[in-house]
Amino acid sequence: MRSTYYGNYDYMDRVEEMRFRRIARTRQVRRQKLLIIIGVLITMAFISFFSIRAFANTNTTSSDSFGTKQYKSVMIYCKDTVESIAEENYGFGFTSVDKMADEIRSINHIAPDDELIPGNYIVVPYFKTASGF
Repeated sequence: MRSTYYGNYDYMDRVEEMRFRRIARTRQVRRQKLLIIIGVLITMAFISFFSIRAFANTNTTSSDSFGTKQYKSVMIYCKDTVESIAEENYGFGFTSVDKMADEIRSINHIAPDDELIPGNYIVVPYFKTASGF
């Protein structure tokens, strides 16, 4: 068998060089894929961490020290106003009766000049403390 020469390399050297290049290229592609996967995982970890942290921060309000906000239904009697209902149900968790009355109006979609109809029910917020406190 005769070997063919390509410049300073013979045929077998050229085949071997091509094989080494293919192996090197395969390793390079694997390395690039691994780096992409690691980059995606790190990005997902950062996004998860900061979104959970942001979500945790938005749920902490000043009302957390008062307990859990609950709602109850209260029957409206003759001559009741939103302010009188707020005074009767006023408790810790609200800074003033006026603030509670404003929240009652907001929850029930009541305008400041609306009259309450006796016999109907109105939703009133209150704070329930955690057990044992």
